[in-house]
Amino acid sequence: MPNNTQQLAPSTPLPFTFGGFTIPDKCRRILITAELEPSNDGALVQPTGFPDLGPVFYPDPSGKNGLLCLVESEASMANRLEEVCFSNKYIGDLQNVFLGVPYLQAKKGEEFVTASTIDGHRFASDFLVKGKAKFENDEEKTLGDFIIRKLGLSDDGKKMPLANLPNMFPLVFELDTMSLIHGFQISNEKISFVGLRMPRALTASVVAFDCTRVAVPGVKFNIGQVESDSGQAIFQKPRIVAKKIEARFSIDIGMLSSIKLVFPDTQDSAVESARHRLLLSIALWKVAAFLDLFAVEHSLRSECKLKLKNEPQFKAECDTPSVSTLFNYGAIKKASLKELISAANFAENRAPLVLKF
Repeated sequence: MPNNTQQLAPSTPLPFTFGGFTIPDKCRRILITAELEPSNDGALVQPTGFPDLGPVFYPDPSGKNGLLCLVESEASMANRLEEVCFSNKYIGDLQNVFLGVPYLQAKKGEEFVTASTIDGHRFASDFLVKGKAKFENDEEKTLGDFIIRKLGLSDDGKKMPLANLPNMFPLVFELDTMSLIHGFQISNEKISFVGLRMPRALTASVVAFDCTRVAVPGVKFNIGQVESDSGQAIFQKPRIVAKKIEARFSIDIGMLSSIKLVFPDTQDSAVESARHRLLLSIALWKVAAFLDLFAVEHSLRSECKLKLKNEPQFKAECDTPSVSTLFNYGAIKKASLKELISAANFAENRAPLVLKF
Protein backbone atom coordinates (compact mmCIF):
# COMPACT_ATOMS: atom_id res chain seq x y z
CA MET A 1 0.00 0.00 0.00
CA PRO A 2 1.44 3.44 -0.84
CA ASN A 3 2.41 5.81 1.94
CA ASN A 4 -0.59 8.13 1.83
CA THR A 5 0.93 10.53 4.36
CA GLN A 6 3.19 11.73 1.56
CA GLN A 7 0.42 13.04 -0.74
CA LEU A 8 1.53 16.43 -2.01
CA ALA A 9 -0.40 19.39 -0.65
CA PRO A 10 -1.51 22.12 -3.10
CA SER A 11 0.68 24.68 -1.36
CA THR A 12 3.78 24.51 0.78
CA PRO A 13 3.82 26.10 4.25
CA LEU A 14 7.60 26.62 4.07
CA PRO A 15 9.66 28.64 4.75
CA PHE A 16 7.98 29.45 8.04
CA THR A 17 9.04 31.36 11.17
CA PHE A 18 7.61 30.73 14.64
CA GLY A 19 8.99 32.24 17.83
CA GLY A 20 11.99 33.60 15.94
CA PHE A 21 12.79 30.11 14.69
CA THR A 22 12.71 29.53 10.91
CA ILE A 23 11.97 26.22 9.23
CA PRO A 24 13.70 26.60 5.84
CA ASP A 25 12.20 25.84 2.46
CA LYS A 26 12.33 22.21 1.32
CA CYS A 27 13.05 21.05 4.86
CA ARG A 28 12.41 17.34 5.36
CA ARG A 29 13.27 16.84 9.01
CA ILE A 30 14.29 18.82 12.08
CA LEU A 31 16.68 17.31 14.63
CA ILE A 32 16.98 18.95 18.03
CA THR A 33 19.51 17.76 20.58
CA ALA A 34 20.06 18.95 24.13
CA GLU A 35 22.85 17.77 26.41
CA LEU A 36 21.67 17.10 29.96
CA GLU A 37 23.54 16.45 33.18
CA PRO A 38 22.59 15.21 36.64
CA SER A 39 21.64 18.03 38.97
CA ASN A 40 22.67 16.02 42.03
CA ASP A 41 26.29 15.82 43.19
CA GLY A 42 26.54 12.04 42.99
CA ALA A 43 25.95 11.92 39.22
CA LEU A 44 24.05 8.62 39.54
CA VAL A 45 21.13 8.34 37.13
CA GLN A 46 18.10 6.06 37.36
CA PRO A 47 17.26 4.99 33.79
CA THR A 48 13.88 3.77 32.71
CA GLY A 49 13.27 0.09 33.45
CA PHE A 50 10.96 -2.54 32.04
CA PRO A 51 9.37 -5.59 33.76
CA ASP A 52 11.56 -8.72 33.58
CA LEU A 53 14.12 -6.70 31.59
CA GLY A 54 15.32 -3.79 33.68
CA PRO A 55 17.26 -0.93 32.04
CA VAL A 56 18.04 -1.22 28.33
CA PHE A 57 21.78 -1.30 27.52
CA TYR A 58 23.24 -1.73 24.06
CA PRO A 59 26.61 -1.14 22.35
CA ASP A 60 27.06 1.98 20.25
CA PRO A 61 26.93 0.75 16.61
CA SER A 62 29.61 3.29 15.68
CA GLY A 63 31.93 1.94 18.36
CA LYS A 64 32.68 5.47 19.59
CA ASN A 65 30.56 5.77 22.72
CA GLY A 66 30.88 2.46 24.50
CA LEU A 67 27.74 1.17 26.17
CA LEU A 68 24.56 3.18 25.59
CA CYS A 69 21.57 3.22 27.93
CA LEU A 70 17.99 4.25 27.26
CA VAL A 71 17.12 6.80 29.95
CA GLU A 72 13.69 7.62 28.54
CA SER A 73 11.90 5.66 25.77
CA GLU A 74 10.06 7.06 22.75
CA ALA A 75 6.71 5.91 24.13
CA SER A 76 7.33 7.60 27.47
CA MET A 77 8.57 10.78 25.79
CA ALA A 78 5.40 10.92 23.69
CA ASN A 79 3.39 11.00 26.92
CA ARG A 80 5.65 13.66 28.41
CA LEU A 81 5.41 15.83 25.28
CA GLU A 82 1.64 15.67 25.54
CA GLU A 83 1.69 16.40 29.26
CA VAL A 84 3.47 19.76 28.83
CA CYS A 85 0.37 20.98 26.97
CA PHE A 86 -2.05 20.36 29.85
CA SER A 87 -3.40 22.88 32.29
CA ASN A 88 -4.88 19.91 34.17
CA LYS A 89 -3.31 16.57 33.25
CA TYR A 90 -5.95 14.56 35.14
CA ILE A 91 -8.77 15.65 32.85
CA GLY A 92 -6.72 16.52 29.75
CA ASP A 93 -7.57 20.23 29.63
CA LEU A 94 -5.16 22.16 27.40
CA GLN A 95 -3.27 25.32 28.34
CA ASN A 96 -4.63 28.69 27.21
CA VAL A 97 -2.03 28.89 24.43
CA PHE A 98 -4.03 26.13 22.68
CA LEU A 99 -7.41 27.80 23.12
CA GLY A 100 -9.49 26.80 20.09
CA VAL A 101 -7.53 23.64 19.20
CA PRO A 102 -10.00 20.72 18.89
CA TYR A 103 -10.09 17.65 21.10
CA LEU A 104 -12.77 15.32 22.44
CA GLN A 105 -14.07 15.05 25.97
CA ALA A 106 -16.38 12.31 27.25
CA LYS A 107 -18.99 12.95 29.94
CA LYS A 108 -21.76 10.99 31.61
CA GLY A 109 -24.17 13.72 32.58
CA GLU A 110 -21.91 16.33 34.15
CA GLU A 111 -19.31 13.79 35.25
CA PHE A 112 -15.99 13.82 33.37
CA VAL A 113 -14.97 10.37 32.10
CA THR A 114 -12.00 10.79 29.76
CA ALA A 115 -10.63 12.90 26.90
CA SER A 116 -8.83 12.19 23.65
CA THR A 117 -5.80 14.06 25.01
CA ILE A 118 -5.26 11.50 27.80
CA ASP A 119 -6.86 8.31 26.47
CA GLY A 120 -4.31 5.66 25.57
CA HIS A 121 -5.68 5.40 22.01
CA ARG A 122 -6.49 9.10 21.70
CA PHE A 123 -9.66 9.89 19.74
CA ALA A 124 -9.72 6.39 18.19
CA SER A 125 -10.41 4.55 21.47
CA ASP A 126 -13.10 1.89 21.76
CA PHE A 127 -14.75 3.99 24.45
CA LEU A 128 -14.85 7.37 22.68
CA VAL A 129 -16.17 5.86 19.45
CA LYS A 130 -19.49 5.20 21.25
CA GLY A 131 -19.96 8.79 22.41
CA LYS A 132 -22.65 10.95 20.81
CA ALA A 133 -22.53 14.57 19.65
CA LYS A 134 -23.77 16.90 16.94
CA PHE A 135 -20.72 16.98 14.68
CA GLU A 136 -22.04 19.10 11.82
CA ASN A 137 -25.12 20.81 13.22
CA ASP A 138 -27.19 17.81 12.19
CA GLU A 139 -28.75 15.01 14.19
CA GLU A 140 -26.85 13.55 17.11
CA LYS A 141 -24.77 10.50 16.20
CA THR A 142 -21.91 8.46 17.62
CA LEU A 143 -18.30 9.32 16.82
CA GLY A 144 -17.98 5.94 15.08
CA ASP A 145 -20.97 6.61 12.82
CA PHE A 146 -19.63 10.09 12.01
CA ILE A 147 -16.23 8.72 10.96
CA ILE A 148 -17.89 6.02 8.85
CA ARG A 149 -19.98 8.60 7.03
CA LYS A 150 -17.19 11.17 6.51
CA LEU A 151 -14.77 8.59 5.10
CA GLY A 152 -17.34 6.69 3.04
CA LEU A 153 -16.85 3.42 4.89
CA SER A 154 -19.32 0.58 4.57
CA ASP A 155 -21.88 0.40 7.37
CA ASP A 156 -19.98 -2.46 9.01
CA GLY A 157 -16.73 -0.43 8.97
CA LYS A 158 -14.81 -3.07 6.99
CA LYS A 159 -14.56 -1.52 3.52
CA MET A 160 -13.66 1.89 2.09
CA PRO A 161 -12.57 3.20 -1.34
CA LEU A 162 -8.81 3.78 -1.14
CA ALA A 163 -9.31 7.14 -2.86
CA ASN A 164 -11.01 8.33 0.37
CA LEU A 165 -7.96 7.59 2.52
CA PRO A 166 -6.41 11.11 2.33
CA ASN A 167 -9.66 12.50 3.81
CA MET A 168 -8.66 10.84 7.07
CA PHE A 169 -6.17 13.63 7.83
CA PRO A 170 -8.50 16.66 7.72
CA LEU A 171 -11.06 14.60 9.66
CA VAL A 172 -8.57 13.90 12.45
CA PHE A 173 -7.26 17.47 12.35
CA GLU A 174 -10.77 18.80 13.03
CA LEU A 175 -11.53 16.26 15.78
CA ASP A 176 -8.28 15.97 17.74
CA THR A 177 -5.52 18.02 16.13
CA MET A 178 -2.62 16.75 18.21
CA SER A 179 -3.24 13.15 17.11
CA LEU A 180 -1.56 14.12 13.82
CA ILE A 181 1.62 14.90 15.74
CA HIS A 182 1.71 11.89 18.06
CA GLY A 183 0.23 9.32 15.67
CA PHE A 184 -3.00 7.32 15.75
CA GLN A 185 -4.75 4.23 14.46
CA ILE A 186 -8.50 4.04 13.96
CA SER A 187 -9.25 0.45 14.85
CA ASN A 188 -12.15 -0.43 17.13
CA GLU A 189 -15.31 -2.49 17.36
CA LYS A 190 -17.07 -0.20 14.85
CA ILE A 191 -14.25 0.23 12.31
CA SER A 192 -11.91 -2.56 11.21
CA PHE A 193 -10.74 -1.21 7.84
CA VAL A 194 -6.92 -1.57 7.76
CA GLY A 195 -4.93 1.55 6.93
CA LEU A 196 -6.56 4.32 8.96
CA ARG A 197 -3.39 5.26 10.76
CA MET A 198 -0.46 7.64 10.89
CA PRO A 199 2.95 7.22 12.55
CA ARG A 200 4.40 9.71 15.03
CA ALA A 201 5.60 12.88 13.38
CA LEU A 202 7.37 13.93 16.58
CA THR A 203 9.64 11.34 18.18
CA ALA A 204 12.01 11.75 21.10
CA SER A 205 14.19 9.86 23.54
CA VAL A 206 16.82 10.44 26.20
CA VAL A 207 20.00 8.40 25.75
CA ALA A 208 23.14 8.08 27.89
CA PHE A 209 26.59 7.45 26.33
CA ASP A 210 29.66 5.64 27.65
CA CYS A 211 27.71 4.15 30.54
CA THR A 212 28.91 2.22 33.54
CA ARG A 213 26.43 0.07 35.45
CA VAL A 214 26.15 0.73 39.16
CA ALA A 215 24.25 -1.46 41.65
CA VAL A 216 22.88 0.57 44.56
CA PRO A 217 21.52 -1.26 47.64
CA GLY A 218 17.98 -0.63 48.79
CA VAL A 219 16.11 -1.76 51.86
CA LYS A 220 12.43 -1.88 52.82
CA PHE A 221 11.48 -1.99 56.51
CA ASN A 222 8.12 -3.20 57.79
CA ILE A 223 9.15 -3.49 61.45
CA GLY A 224 6.83 -1.66 63.82
CA GLN A 225 4.54 -0.38 61.06
CA VAL A 226 2.11 -3.20 60.29
CA GLU A 227 1.88 -6.87 61.10
CA SER A 228 4.15 -8.48 58.54
CA ASP A 229 6.37 -11.54 58.26
CA SER A 230 8.69 -9.88 55.75
CA GLY A 231 10.59 -7.84 58.32
CA GLN A 232 13.02 -6.17 55.99
CA ALA A 233 13.80 -6.80 52.33
CA ILE A 234 17.16 -5.91 50.78
CA PHE A 235 17.32 -5.45 47.04
CA GLN A 236 19.38 -3.96 44.20
CA LYS A 237 18.56 -0.72 42.42
CA PRO A 238 20.11 -0.44 38.93
CA ARG A 239 21.75 2.93 38.28
CA ILE A 240 24.27 4.29 35.78
CA VAL A 241 26.98 6.89 35.47
CA ALA A 242 27.49 8.29 31.98
CA LYS A 243 29.96 10.57 30.23
CA LYS A 244 27.13 12.19 28.29
CA ILE A 245 23.32 12.32 28.39
CA GLU A 246 21.37 13.64 25.44
CA ALA A 247 17.72 14.41 24.79
CA ARG A 248 16.93 13.89 21.11
CA PHE A 249 13.92 15.13 19.17
CA SER A 250 12.98 14.52 15.55
CA ILE A 251 10.14 16.35 13.77
CA ASP A 252 9.13 14.88 10.41
CA ILE A 253 8.57 18.18 8.59
CA GLY A 254 8.12 16.43 5.24
CA MET A 255 5.18 14.42 6.56
CA LEU A 256 3.48 17.22 8.51
CA SER A 257 3.78 19.72 5.65
CA SER A 258 2.55 17.37 2.93
CA ILE A 259 -0.55 15.63 4.31
CA LYS A 260 -3.93 16.81 3.06
CA LEU A 261 -5.64 18.97 5.69
CA VAL A 262 -8.83 20.17 3.93
CA PHE A 263 -11.68 18.16 2.47
CA PRO A 264 -12.16 18.04 -1.35
CA ASP A 265 -15.23 20.29 -1.17
CA THR A 266 -13.17 23.00 0.56
CA GLN A 267 -9.87 23.27 -1.34
CA ASP A 268 -8.86 26.50 0.39
CA SER A 269 -5.09 26.74 0.01
CA ALA A 270 -4.81 29.59 2.55
CA VAL A 271 -6.61 27.57 5.22
CA GLU A 272 -4.62 24.44 4.40
CA SER A 273 -1.32 26.30 4.63
CA ALA A 274 -2.37 27.79 8.00
CA ARG A 275 -3.26 24.30 9.25
CA HIS A 276 0.13 22.93 8.21
CA ARG A 277 1.87 25.80 9.98
CA LEU A 278 -0.20 25.26 13.10
CA LEU A 279 0.88 21.61 13.26
CA LEU A 280 4.54 22.57 12.79
CA SER A 281 4.25 25.28 15.46
CA ILE A 282 2.62 22.95 17.99
CA ALA A 283 5.39 20.38 17.44
CA LEU A 284 8.05 23.05 18.02
CA TRP A 285 6.19 24.39 21.07
CA LYS A 286 6.03 20.93 22.64
CA VAL A 287 9.79 20.44 22.34
CA ALA A 288 10.51 23.95 23.63
CA ALA A 289 8.16 23.57 26.61
CA PHE A 290 9.71 20.23 27.53
CA LEU A 291 13.27 21.59 27.36
CA ASP A 292 12.25 24.59 29.44
CA LEU A 293 11.54 22.19 32.33
CA PHE A 294 15.27 21.42 32.48
CA ALA A 295 16.42 25.05 32.70
CA VAL A 296 16.88 24.56 36.46
CA GLU A 297 16.05 20.92 37.20
CA HIS A 298 13.48 18.37 36.14
CA SER A 299 12.82 14.95 37.64
CA LEU A 300 12.07 12.17 35.16
CA ARG A 301 11.79 9.79 38.13
CA SER A 302 12.83 9.63 41.80
CA GLU A 303 16.57 9.40 41.16
CA CYS A 304 16.77 10.90 37.68
CA LYS A 305 16.99 14.65 38.22
CA LEU A 306 18.52 16.38 35.21
CA LYS A 307 19.23 19.90 33.96
CA LEU A 308 20.43 21.44 30.71
CA LYS A 309 24.20 21.41 30.34
CA ASN A 310 24.44 23.37 27.07
CA GLU A 311 22.13 25.32 24.82
CA PRO A 312 20.02 22.95 22.66
CA GLN A 313 21.18 22.53 19.06
CA PHE A 314 18.97 22.52 16.00
CA LYS A 315 19.66 20.97 12.61
CA ALA A 316 17.37 21.14 9.58
CA GLU A 317 17.80 18.47 6.92
CA CYS A 318 16.85 19.99 3.57
CA ASP A 319 17.24 19.40 -0.15
CA THR A 320 19.67 22.30 0.00
CA PRO A 321 22.66 22.15 2.41
CA SER A 322 21.60 21.38 5.99
CA VAL A 323 21.19 24.28 8.41
CA SER A 324 22.47 24.17 12.00
CA THR A 325 21.99 26.71 14.77
CA LEU A 326 20.97 27.09 18.41
CA PHE A 327 17.39 26.21 19.38
CA ASN A 328 15.96 29.15 21.33
CA TYR A 329 13.41 27.16 23.32
CA GLY A 330 12.54 30.11 25.57
CA ALA A 331 11.36 32.33 22.71
CA ILE A 332 9.43 29.48 21.09
CA LYS A 333 7.59 28.62 24.30
CA LYS A 334 6.50 32.27 24.68
CA ALA A 335 5.26 32.55 21.07
CA SER A 336 1.51 32.85 20.47
CA LEU A 337 -0.55 30.37 18.45
CA LYS A 338 -3.64 32.59 18.42
CA GLU A 339 -3.42 33.82 14.81
CA LEU A 340 -2.61 30.38 13.43
CA ILE A 341 -5.52 28.80 15.34
CA SER A 342 -7.86 31.47 14.00
CA ALA A 343 -6.60 31.01 10.42
CA ALA A 344 -7.08 27.23 10.68
CA ASN A 345 -10.84 27.86 10.47
CA PHE A 346 -12.01 25.32 13.05
CA ALA A 347 -15.69 24.73 13.64
CA GLU A 348 -17.12 26.22 16.84
CA ASN A 349 -17.50 24.19 20.03
CA ARG A 350 -14.66 21.80 19.21
CA ALA A 351 -12.28 22.81 22.00
CA PRO A 352 -13.45 20.49 23.41
CA LEU A 353 -16.29 18.75 21.64
CA VAL A 354 -18.19 16.91 24.39
CA LEU A 355 -19.27 13.34 23.68
CA LYS A 356 -22.31 12.24 25.67
CA PHE A 357 -22.84 8.80 27.18
